[in-house]
Amino acid sequence: METAYDILIIGSEISGLISGALLAKTGARVAVVGDISRPASYEKNGYIFNERPFPITGLRGGPLGEVLDEIGLSKGVFRDAAISYQVVLPDERIDIYEGTGLFHEELGRCFPRYIDKVYAFYSQTADLSGKIDQIMELNPFSFRLFLPSGITRGKKSITDVIERIGPDQRFQAFIKAQLSSFSFMPGGVSLIAASSLLESSRKGIYCMEGGSDALRTLLMKKIKTLGGDIIDARVKDISRNGNRWLLRTEDEAFSGRAVIGNIDATTFCNLFHDGGKKYLRKAESIEKAFYPLTINIGVKEDGIPAGMAENVVMLRDYKGESLSENLLFMQISPAVNGRRSISINCRVSKYDCSGKERLQEITEKMLEGVKSLFPFIEIHTDVLDIRPPESGWDGIYTTTLSQRMGVGVLPPELVRGEVVFAGPEVFPTLGFDGLVYSGKMAAAAVLQGLEKGKP
Repeated sequence: METAYDILIIGSEISGLISGALLAKTGARVAVVGDISRPASYEKNGYIFNERPFPITGLRGGPLGEVLDEIGLSKGVFRDAAISYQVVLPDERIDIYEGTGLFHEELGRCFPRYIDKVYAFYSQTADLSGKIDQIMELNPFSFRLFLPSGITRGKKSITDVIERIGPDQRFQAFIKAQLSSFSFMPGGVSLIAASSLLESSRKGIYCMEGGSDALRTLLMKKIKTLGGDIIDARVKDISRNGNRWLLRTEDEAFSGRAVIGNIDATTFCNLFHDGGKKYLRKAESIEKAFYPLTINIGVKEDGIPAGMAENVVMLRDYKGESLSENLLFMQISPAVNGRRSISINCRVSKYDCSGKERLQEITEKMLEGVKSLFPFIEIHTDVLDIRPPESGWDGIYTTTLSQRMGVGVLPPELVRGEVVFAGPEVFPTLGFDGLVYSGKMAAAAVLQGLEKGKP
């Protein structure tokens, strides 16, 4: 005996939960099956720390805001700040504002010699970002449909464009810091992908207690409210059972007309009895290459300078080399009982994760970078807690696949109406917006398959 559903979603990451909420909203019977019980935050010596700091973007005018409106989830859980985040260069901090008014004033202050070219650059990024939104509204196969002609400008590297602005290395460092911190892929980023990242972050970077895991919890609650089920169990395997898919755990079995993989792509394919690799023939080269190393610091309220607004996110190259793996991502929490937590995150390569001495060296350099930003740290710190890299957490992906429209990777064999994949591997160059787009695309592909009468 098995419990029957319309759609089975394996895993509880953000992309698949967005798919589940959108599908449940249509009246489809949805079940999310996987490791649900992951803590959103933890307590130490009276401080509440995030397991991983995580920027949530696109709440205003971006794909996340549209999804929340569609499923009826309030945006009130997100904490807004006048300044979303800062990019810290060796000689100054640059504030990133929503909209164009204050942001253009800040650009004029920081890059006066090349300001006309800088304005033209941002005008181009806004235009290209809008084209991504238009394409995503078409259908789940739009990236394949547009592939033959494509958007030719999307094939250009962002590096080529910003170098034409002038010999201002500060502006190049300013752009690269944002791109390498918010993308799920290291290295070169195409112009169209960079446009999406830069514009989505200017539509708001928001924080919430518990970070991305708190958003997962909200989405799971919404799925249950819409009639779906959340099942905390490890999936053993997937097989075909007549005209339906059969998913088994240790104790139960579930059947569905369609399956959405919301876990690591290779792990998802290995669950299939009939050789799931055939669903990912062109995506086997995708793998996690970097993992997050996090330092949480508990600080007394009077140790935070007045100029550091609540929830400011700061990006800083702690080695001064403008390399993505050297960037520090910092998030300051709101004051709670006179205390605040500061979360510092950097990327650690798969190779570095394997050596304790190497991790210790990286941690010490991170702390040196933090001291240069927060001279008060040693005086006012109550708690210092280091969270080592773990393979189960969000990683930074690499792939040898060609960039579809200069944006990311969509394994075509997987989008077939009955077996769909959702996750950061689909649009790894689009950062958090890519997670949302992936979830929307998976839901649209499943609906299209069901409407055509596919099993």
